[in-house]
Amino acid sequence: MQVYRLFQMVYILLNKEKVTAKELSELFEVSTRTIYRDIESLSMAGVPIYTSKGKGGGIGLLDSFKVDKSLLSEEEQNKVLFGLEIMKTTKYEDVDSALLKLKTLFNKSNDNWIEVDFSYWGSSKDEKNKFEDLKYALTNNKSIILEYTNLYGNKSIRTVNPLKLVFKEKSWYLIGYCLLRKDYRVFKIYRIKNIKVTNYIFQREDYNISNLDLSFKTTNTVTLKVIISPNLKHRVYEEFNNIKQNKDGSYEVIFQSTEDEGLYNYIISFGADIKILEPVYIKDTLKNKLQKMLQSL
Repeated sequence: MQVYRLFQMVYILLNKEKVTAKELSELFEVSTRTIYRDIESLSMAGVPIYTSKGKGGGIGLLDSFKVDKSLLSEEEQNKVLFGLEIMKTTKYEDVDSALLKLKTLFNKSNDNWIEVDFSYWGSSKDEKNKFEDLKYALTNNKSIILEYTNLYGNKSIRTVNPLKLVFKEKSWYLIGYCLLRKDYRVFKIYRIKNIKVTNYIFQREDYNISNLDLSFKTTNTVTLKVIISPNLKHRVYEEFNNIKQNKDGSYEVIFQSTEDEGLYNYIISFGADIKILEPVYIKDTLKNKLQKMLQSL
């Protein structure tokens, strides 16, 4: 604990010209006598720390010990802090301590300036817990048992060694080694139900997905050409890249997507403001789905 406190004291003094022993004792919840012993320890270690008495006095560092914070640009400092904030969301050990030290060194506010949340907007509590369980299993190398529903609605119980979370085409995926299939598999997160984190710890070094071609394990992709009305201009520019505006103000959009139930739900989210041009069979399939839906009402 003393070593940690000594480091913290140095980082505080790097950012402040002077602090009082009382301020430090309240911060670290120790006596002022302990703070003065810490000052003596730092001095013996070669840190040019000094104390001054009287009005305006306090504890400080000689200018010769000031660290050149310009070694990292403003952008580089933010990238370092951004990376640590992401690690913090995965419950990585000792990140809070590193963040405090670097924010002090870079003279950044201690306010939470970024939040990384893997779940989507409007997620239920169960959905958020699903991501928390996955993050815990990933960072602790623990096998999970899950219920998975594939593209055709078939359910199965799998035991999986989770290896990586991937965000692609507006969806989250889990890459893992399936002990049932004895092979690598890609699981779409929203099709995963009832995750149970086991106590079994697998050896991550036994698996290497860096050179693994997972494209054959995903569903087929399809290229769509659609017309979207000007009413949804904000969505057009937020969600697509290949855009051409027509004379009537509508937008012709070409995009690729995996061909599954999620694609049809996505198209339906545009309501009457979308028209499918190509491929025709996607339009016909969607019509059939909507007709069946209306008949069931």
